[in-house]
Amino acid sequence: MVQVTEEALTKLEELLSSQGSEHSAIRVAVMGGGSKGPGLGLIVDEAGPEDVGYDVEGVALVIDRGLLEYCRSVTIDFTIGEEGKCGGASGSGFLIETENPVNF
Repeated sequence: MVQVTEEALTKLEELLSSQGSEHSAIRVAVMGGGSKGPGLGLIVDEAGPEDVGYDVEGVALVIDRGLLEYCRSVTIDFTIGEEGKCGGASGSGFLIETENPVNF
């Protein structure tokens, strides 16, 4: 199951509209690890044959079936940071939480 908070939904809609493609979806995917190792991230992509798709108030979300089975549940949120943090960046961004953390 994939859940999206209202804050995240608004930002996902903005992201898709800035891409200009009606057929795009937001993919939840394993992203390369930094100092904390691999984690989940979001990219604009097309659905594939091994994906599970969700429509959240008109926003298409996709996730690989195997990844979803591993994670069990995924919640996408958007946090708003404080100005001046992270070298001047706001520290705002998507936060993806799972029932079973990605640590492979």
